[in-house]
Order: sequence, then structure tokens, then C-alpha cells
Amino acid sequence: MSSLLPMIIIFSYSLVLNSMAPLLSSFRELFHISVELSSLLPFFSLTGTVLSNIFVGIYLNRLGLKRALMTGYLLTILGSLIIAFSGRLFLSLVGLFFFGLSTGFGFTASTTLLVQSKKPKFGLFHGAYGLGGIIAPLLIKVVQGKWQDFRFVYLIYSALFLSLLTYTLLKIEELSAEKKRESFSLSEIRQAFKIDSFRIFLLLLILYSSAEIGVITWAGTISNSKVISTYTAYMIFWALFTLSRFPVEYLEKTFRYLLRTNTLLLIVSTVLLFTTKNPIYFIISGFLFGPLFPYIQKHALRNIHNNIIPLFNGATYAFTSLGGNIASTLIGVLIGKSFVLALLVPVIIIGLITTLSLKTKAVK
Repeated sequence: MSSLLPMIIIFSYSLVLNSMAPLLSSFRELFHISVELSSLLPFFSLTGTVLSNIFVGIYLNRLGLKRALMTGYLLTILGSLIIAFSGRLFLSLVGLFFFGLSTGFGFTASTTLLVQSKKPKFGLFHGAYGLGGIIAPLLIKVVQGKWQDFRFVYLIYSALFLSLLTYTLLKIEELSAEKKRESFSLSEIRQAFKIDSFRIFLLLLILYSSAEIGVITWAGTISNSKVISTYTAYMIFWALFTLSRFPVEYLEKTFRYLLRTNTLLLIVSTVLLFTTKNPIYFIISGFLFGPLFPYIQKHALRNIHNNIIPLFNGATYAFTSLGGNIASTLIGVLIGKSFVLALLVPVIIIGLITTLSLKTKAVK
């Protein structure tokens, strides 16, 4: 069960997180707000993620996996119920902030749990995240069709995480068996950031996530829904995203320059998405984005000492969320003013990934 549990956890969090992008237009209609103001929705969620990941990355050793997971579940349930029953923008922002706080506990703990398994499958783990991205827009579409209110989907999420909480409570002995150590000191954190492999891999993941989150968040707003509906575009995107994550090991062996090839093609697809507004280019980018995170993370964890892996995982999710927060907010602000400036944000970020990969032989 230890190898399956992290996948179930990441899938569940993926459902919640990947509901944001396809629901941005629904939130705008519900609260009668502009595109620029709606950028506050992902901003509050990602801010919570940044804060919680910093905390969990430092204190996970003291908390233990079981306590970290349960804290994340409770925060998700609370955030879901606030959004489901609120009719005000401010309360929805609070609920999304709680979502963000929960992901720090869930992502870092589940990744650490995966590393502890006998044969960790990073492609399958991240594939489970992509599967959540496929199911989320489908679930939203079904809920809106039946109840005419997208907020009912958050009641479903609260029930899902209540089930996870119950399971964790029943498996206390199994999940609390890890040895608890003291939290990382400031000197240990400083020493970790002085290690070249720690810094380079962390920066690669930050840049990747900034581009991915920025494009995914605003693709629905940019795209012409008359070509392909928003929900359908996101479903197909996540299907390709997921399919490309499962065979990471095969792709790595087949394409020697996997990272550099995909980033070059991503620049082309992003430019075409912004200039033509055709969602097909967003869909194609799913296949290109998909394998990069597990590919980079796999080599990062191989090149980083086991003692600082919890710190690296916490720093990864904290700073990737921060990068995504900045990128998505900046794109949202610029879209209403200049499509060219908005386009430059992901293009420059993706270009930096290629440049940085030249500094390490581990990923190409």
C-alpha cells in the first residue's frame, strides 16, 4: 500500500488544484469581477502553498508524515466547505488560501512517502497528478449540469478528503512508523543552499512550474472556446500531460536531449497559443510539459543527499508555488493590457530552463 498511497494522495490534491483554471470564468460570473481581479483567486491559493511548503519543508521531520497528512486533509476540508457555502468573494479567497496551506502538507509528505517506498515510480506518481487534471474538468461539467452551481464540486472534495482522513486514522501504526528527527536548523538550511546540485535542480523546477502554472491558469481565458470548449480543452490537455508522464524512463532513454527539445517546442506552442488563440496549441503543450517535472525531480533526488531530501521537497513545492504565483499573477495583469507582454512571461521563463540545463550534465 505504501507505493499506492502517495498516488492516491497526489491524485486527490490534483482534483482540487486543477479545478481552479477551468472555474475562473465561473468565479468571474458569480462575483461579477474582471479578468485582472480574478487573478487574486490563484494568487491567494498559491500564497498559501508557498507559506505551508516553507513550514513543512523545515519541520516535517518533527511533525512526522501522519500528522502532516492529517493537517493537510483538515485544511482541505475546511477550505472546501467555506467555498461551497460562501457567496462572497472574500470568503472564497479565504477558502482558496486554506487550499494552498493544505497542499504544502500533502505534496511534501506524499513525496517523502514515495521516496521511502522500495521502488518509487516518479512517472506513475506524477501521472496520478495528471489523472486528477483530467477528471477535475469532467467532474465540474457533470456537477454544473446536474446542480447548476459549480460550488457543489467542493462538497464532493470535502467528502473525499474526509475519507482520506478516516483512512489515515485507521492506519496510524503503518504511517507513524518513520523515525522523527529534529527540524532543520538555519545553518543546515544555509549549507544545503550552498550545494550546487541543490540550487540548480531547485531553480530548474521553479522555472518549469512557473511556466506550467502560468500557461495552464490562463489558457482557458486566452483560448477561443468556439473551437474547443474550455472543459474539453483542459481534459485533453491533462490526458496528454498524464500519458507523457507515465513513460518518463522510456522517453529519457529514447530522447537524449529530452529537456531541451521539449522546452524549444513549448516556446513554439506557447507563441502560437497566444497569437492564434487556438486551444489546440494549449492541448499540444500538455504532452510537452508532462514529462519534465518527474524527469528533473528524479535526477535531483538521485544527486541530493538523503538527509536533506525533506528540505529539498519542501523548498521545491514552496518556491515552485512562489514562481507560479508570480508568473500567473503577472500574466493575468498583462493580458488585459498587452498580449505581447503577457506572452513574453512564459517564453522568457521557458528559455531560461534551456539555458540553465547547460550548467548540469544530469539533465539535457
